[in-house]
Amino acid sequence: MRVLVLLASQHRFAAAEPVLAELDEARRALLPSGIHLSALLLTAMPDDLIESPTEFAKHLELPLELLSTGSTEFAPALLAGFRAALSADADVVVSLDADGQHDPRQIPTLVRSHLALGSGLTIGSRWTRGGASPGTGAARTALSRLGNLAVRAITGARGVSDSTTAFRVYHPDVVRLLLDAQLPSETYGFFSAMVAVVQAHGFAVDEVPITFRPRYSTAAELRRADLREFTASLLPVHRQVRTIRREMRSNQALWAQRSPRLRAQATGGESVFAATEELANLADADRFLSWICDELSPSLGHRVLEVGAGVGAIACKLAAAGHQMTAIEPADNVFPELFIRTRGQAGILARQITSQQLLAADGSEQFDSVVYVSVLEHIRDDIDELRTAWQLVRPGGTLGLFVPAMPSLYGSLDFKSGHYRRYDRPLLHAVIDASGFELIDMHYMDIAGVVPYFVMYRLLDVPNLDAGSSKIYDSMIVPVSRFIQNRVGPPVRGKNLVAVARRPQASSPLV
Repeated sequence: MRVLVLLASQHRFAAAEPVLAELDEARRALLPSGIHLSALLLTAMPDDLIESPTEFAKHLELPLELLSTGSTEFAPALLAGFRAALSADADVVVSLDADGQHDPRQIPTLVRSHLALGSGLTIGSRWTRGGASPGTGAARTALSRLGNLAVRAITGARGVSDSTTAFRVYHPDVVRLLLDAQLPSETYGFFSAMVAVVQAHGFAVDEVPITFRPRYSTAAELRRADLREFTASLLPVHRQVRTIRREMRSNQALWAQRSPRLRAQATGGESVFAATEELANLADADRFLSWICDELSPSLGHRVLEVGAGVGAIACKLAAAGHQMTAIEPADNVFPELFIRTRGQAGILARQITSQQLLAADGSEQFDSVVYVSVLEHIRDDIDELRTAWQLVRPGGTLGLFVPAMPSLYGSLDFKSGHYRRYDRPLLHAVIDASGFELIDMHYMDIAGVVPYFVMYRLLDVPNLDAGSSKIYDSMIVPVSRFIQNRVGPPVRGKNLVAVARRPQASSPLV
């Protein structure tokens, strides 16, 4: 494994030799773990002014290269270093201010924590518990802490006590992200914005306590202009973070893959469904399935296509309600159970095929209604999928959707099941509109299921839905939820969303 340390200085590398000596100690400490450390000195200085550091590095046998960044400012120099690190295929990237206040001998601790926790970004923090900043005056300490509070309050950065420090460890994916992000060019704003942007994209940001020392060279006074630039950078970052979070709603699986809490839980491939145990247990949740069918059935026509029918629990109930069902399921490890359950049952035809394959094989406008029950969230391009449904349903025919709701609930079970997203009303409405359907009704359901789901799959990260939990949910929580909804109407929030839409009568083919 290769660690590349990016060394930047705003004081012409006046403290280069003692910093390099400490860096070599870090290199030697990491070697027994199979971690090879090298360094890149980021400079805009002429070669003759940095001859001494390079000669000293050779004496130490410390691998050190120079990179001309064309800028004396910290942020653009570091971005140039990021590009070089990716070109060099570094496994871990470290940045520090090479003027002496960051102790390179603490790099092994930061790197080991970074790797052990699976962090996207690890911050060497003077203000977290165990950190220290000897020699920092009371005024500078107060400004730093107040600045960090402002960063958290305005940008939405969470759990970080030292957001402006440059002593950091980066995962290569975070480095790629930061090269594309529009970060402030001012140094303090650059580092604080980095925290909020990285978190908004789903990466974990962790802190490790460090001792922040006085510089070997004279520290520059903090200017009022620096404070103004830092303060002015926060609101644009706030807007940027809000935009990122909206974008991440449509692919929460990408966010989850970046979370060390969920990363170990693999999702299924296109022909294999990963959460077969959960699917089987939910198929036995009779009260819950009956509630879903009662919500959808009145809006469905006689000939109904169920896309992603699973093991056939919904198809069987809708057939019993009088609908002529075509149940399609493409997953190799699910279809055999669907075929067995529905074989010989009147009113159900089971086929192992996707909706696109069905359209290509049998043509369009075959059905009065198309239904997706706990399926649309598994499909990366949900709009394209519903455009296929639009072609399969006759003009005037209906679309029935049952999807997981509330993106804030996205957790371990969603990720294991291969959910790209949980929906809210605006997102689902936008998908329906973009696919050509006209929304008839949309409402939340299962208010009582919200808290248990949040506790189980967000707070505790329970990796599966076992038979016992499914029975408790079906026998106790579902009746309470349904009773509340029958008495007071659809809730303002709920664990799921139900939507019914219609293909317009006078509708032209989609292009």
